[in-house]
Parts: sequence; C-alpha cells; structure tokens
Amino acid sequence: MWFLTLHRWTGDRQEAIRSSLDDHLAWMRKQQLAGKVLIAGPTPDQTLGIIVFGHMSAADVDELCSQEPFIARGYRECEVIPWEVHHLLGIGGFDVKTIAAMTQSG
Repeated sequence: MWFLTLHRWTGDRQEAIRSSLDDHLAWMRKQQLAGKVLIAGPTPDQTLGIIVFGHMSAADVDELCSQEPFIARGYRECEVIPWEVHHLLGIGGFDVKTIAAMTQSG
C-alpha cells in the first residue's frame, strides 16, 4: 500500500523554518535513503507539504510522520490518505482483471 500525506502548517511557519528546516531535510533524506519516501515537495505557495510513502502499513506511516520534525514540534499536522497505485510512469494495470488482481494482492 502507498500513502499520500498532506502536511499543513498549524504553528508559526517562519519560526518552524528558522528552527527546524535543517532537521526536516535531514529526516527526509534519511527516509528517502531507507526507501520509505518516494516523492515529496511543497505546493508552489509553500502552504502544504506533500509526501508519498510506499510499501508500509498505515500504522508505520503514522509512526513515521509523528517523528517528522515539523510535526513532532507542533508546527504541522498530517493527513494520511491510503492510495492504491495502479499506474505509474506508464506501467500498471490497464484492464479490470489486472487491477482486481493488484487490489486483492495487498
């Protein structure tokens, strides 16, 4: 299962960036190298961070996100959305039988 996570500011954004950006980026790099973060980045107006996690349980994503520095320090909250990825870069199930098999396998 993959998870799309939406990270919204709840605290002082400028203070968060000043005090925690380096820690956030180090945490992101660690998760990327561990194969947990697949895609990440902010919206153009910097009001929302988006992270896609792959191949883990919902409980693992919740635990991992609680450790993200902006969240752990009360600057952000996170919405976790389970995501059944059927197509990626032109690869995937493009018929009902294949998509059904993919959905039942996890």
